[in-house]
Amino acid sequence: MPRGRGELAILLYFPTLMGAFFSLGTPQAITALISKGTERTEEILTTGFRLAVAQALVAIPLFVLCAPLTLKGDNRQLAVPVEISCACGAFTILVPYFNAMAYGLKRFTWVNAVTLASQAGYVLALLILWFAGILTPLAATLAALGSQLLQCLLHLIHIKPRWLNWKLPRGAYSECLGLGIRFAAPSLAAVVLLNSDRAILIRTTTLEQIGYFAIAFAVTMPITLTTEAFTQIGFVEVSSAQSAEASFSLMLRRFQMAQVVAGASFLFACTLIDPVIRFGFGKAYLSAIPAAYFLALAMSLRAMTRTLENNLRGLRFIVPGTVGAAINLTALILFSALFVPRWGAFGFCCACLISEAIYLICLVLYLSTRQDMRLQSLWGFRPSIVRAMTSAFAELFRDRFLARDKEEAAEGAC
Repeated sequence: MPRGRGELAILLYFPTLMGAFFSLGTPQAITALISKGTERTEEILTTGFRLAVAQALVAIPLFVLCAPLTLKGDNRQLAVPVEISCACGAFTILVPYFNAMAYGLKRFTWVNAVTLASQAGYVLALLILWFAGILTPLAATLAALGSQLLQCLLHLIHIKPRWLNWKLPRGAYSECLGLGIRFAAPSLAAVVLLNSDRAILIRTTTLEQIGYFAIAFAVTMPITLTTEAFTQIGFVEVSSAQSAEASFSLMLRRFQMAQVVAGASFLFACTLIDPVIRFGFGKAYLSAIPAAYFLALAMSLRAMTRTLENNLRGLRFIVPGTVGAAINLTALILFSALFVPRWGAFGFCCACLISEAIYLICLVLYLSTRQDMRLQSLWGFRPSIVRAMTSAFAELFRDRFLARDKEEAAEGAC
């Protein structure tokens, strides 16, 4: 029911926040350094792994002590479950580092496969708990953290454990941390922004309204997931380009394609929102349907903004993302203070939509005024872009089918 769903959202919030803050900037620095293809790849892998373990040892006691203090009202009953979820949240710090290592090694498909496998494991764990009659918010939270552990174990298939125990020179940590600090400012702004939703809701509304927002977020989250790998690939390409002109061209092309991807994801999500919530979650969640439509549009804008901001960071333009995220967060807080007390989850989704639009406008204005880019060149819904993406997907599927046919022919010949 909505109240239990609200409890689950709170219990998952603090480990997620832990992973976001304590893997700040440095994973992208690991990706950028490995993607250069130098002979020091093993050293960088070892550095990233040791930094992740050190951060986990610092984060767990800090969150176990401080997270329960942020609860108020009827949320205080969740103090002990929050402590347990934070104590088991180390893997939320390790997973971003393992993903960063794989991205740097150009293993994009593997990261997607590992993520899907962990999500399938989470769903399977929920079904087992449900059939056993012990499905509670805390049990579901521990199952989600267990799926993070599964991701770490799967990454060790391609990232050999011996690579994580390399002898390091003195400057390895300072190099990774130095570049990580350069990425940390926009990363910090983005992390605060992306994790501010439940923080605002925890302080301003009831568990039922948090539950409604959690359902709307769950239905629209695939929009973000669809573009996440797209964003990371763009960051690697832009940061490893041979010249500034090539980097700008890649950034522009990726942003144009992100608009098409986000637009298609939004239309697809809109067709699923009503039937999924109505028949999948039941009548108790019908109040989440109007909010989900506004949140779907906000997620589409967020997907485009993350792609553009990440690519600007790949070009070492740090200030635009930092300032834009700060403006976005300020707008979100102000509009939430106006809308949430009156309309609950629906009001918060409206505030998200307005603030994301403001963020995207800020980045576009930066490119048009500071980088002298024409607004028309940023527009992505063009026949050429759509044709390019369609042909790319066709080539991908064709290559896979041809490879499968060749394997079958070879097996038949044998």
